[in-house]
Amino acid sequence: MKNWILIGLAGLTGLYFLGRGQLARRTKLIFKRIRFANKRFELIFGVQNPTGQTANVSAITGEVYLGNKLLANFSSFGEQRIAPKSESELKIQASPTIGILQLITSKNWLKKGLAYTIKGTGNFDGIVVPFEYKASLI
Repeated sequence: MKNWILIGLAGLTGLYFLGRGQLARRTKLIFKRIRFANKRFELIFGVQNPTGQTANVSAITGEVYLGNKLLANFSSFGEQRIAPKSESELKIQASPTIGILQLITSKNWLKKGLAYTIKGTGNFDGIVVPFEYKASLI
């Protein structure tokens, strides 16, 4: 009898972790825009949860590159719940690297078409998922 109980508990535990892993893999982090104000960058992401379960985003960290130069670092460690079958907006403040503000404001460094990259990792329900977005200035 004890063996059946242990097998049942192991099966339920396995199903729980399988479901959480699938939830984390199906949750999507979509970069929407970046803006600069008060000597800080603000990154705005959309977090989509297409599943029928609540998703938890507990951390997002990464870097912003403009051209091949490190522009800013960002991190957010506050937990945010994403309702089932919905999208939430996540705003993250990014700290410019030392000296980058002088470079950005001098000599027309920000040129139309200059490529930027945002890359990092997100922690969705305890599973770390890497991301990378590439775009160019309009």
